[in-house]
Amino acid sequence: MQQLLTHPVVSGLILMAIIGALTYRLRFVDVSGLISAFIVGFTVWYTGGPAAFTLLLFFFVSSGIATKFKYKAKAKQGFAQEQKGKRSWKNVFGSGLIPMIFSVAMYLSPLFSSDPNMAFYMFGGFIGAVATTSADTLASEVGIFSKGKPRLITNLRRKVPRGTIGAVSLLGEGIAAAAGLLIGLIVVIYGVLAPELVPTTDPSQLLLIIPLSVLTAFIGCNIDSLLGAAFQNKFVCEICGAVTDKHFHCSYETKYIGGFKRFTNMHVNFGSSGAGAAFGIVLGAGLFVWILGGLFFWILASSSN
Repeated sequence: MQQLLTHPVVSGLILMAIIGALTYRLRFVDVSGLISAFIVGFTVWYTGGPAAFTLLLFFFVSSGIATKFKYKAKAKQGFAQEQKGKRSWKNVFGSGLIPMIFSVAMYLSPLFSSDPNMAFYMFGGFIGAVATTSADTLASEVGIFSKGKPRLITNLRRKVPRGTIGAVSLLGEGIAAAAGLLIGLIVVIYGVLAPELVPTTDPSQLLLIIPLSVLTAFIGCNIDSLLGAAFQNKFVCEICGAVTDKHFHCSYETKYIGGFKRFTNMHVNFGSSGAGAAFGIVLGAGLFVWILGGLFFWILASSSN
């Protein structure tokens, strides 16, 4: 009986049934979100193991709590997630599809690559994707309460109303970095206490994890803002002037002003998590200098506009 319960398929089904029931009862997801979260969660549990699944669970739970955080205040100002904070399949797949792909790639890497480090590189991509989605959600849901006015990601000298697509704030940036730090700490704890659950080939690779997770969280979160500012469909609130993706803001209908009409927040999330995963692979290979150099010159160029 014990052997049956510890089988990855059986344990995964039981675990996802328990978590799914709790999160649905807490109204973190609707029915479509529950089904898609079950698919993503079970796949990551089976292919990535407990360490990868814990990271995904961290994102899922923390994003649900952050969405509910001061929900009435956010709803009053037109910043709140639709459906009373419930995430649909679009939200789940937009944030969870890339991590799921990299979890599967990590699982299959021994079959398709002779490089013993390939699984670790794929794990770096997984961490980068989860860190990005976690940082973006937490920064958006909590950063909205920043005391100072946010600034536009494409021109950091320009202050914009809260809720504007592509806006960033010091509080949001700090939350993003903190999310990356927590994710990195989770992996390191697994690496120290249960190293067989983390696909490292050398103990020194654990030293890369926290810088990797913090940098991918910070960079990926800002790429999300950049994609939103450049491509996402945009509507302006004629009451407060915020540029948003919502059809209603400040209790009034908004006006479409630009961006690609079919390029929604789901596509932004998908693109930013993909970018975060790419950075995770690069950082997992130890190429920190290129990432830091590019980040420095981007901030310099944006600030001088």
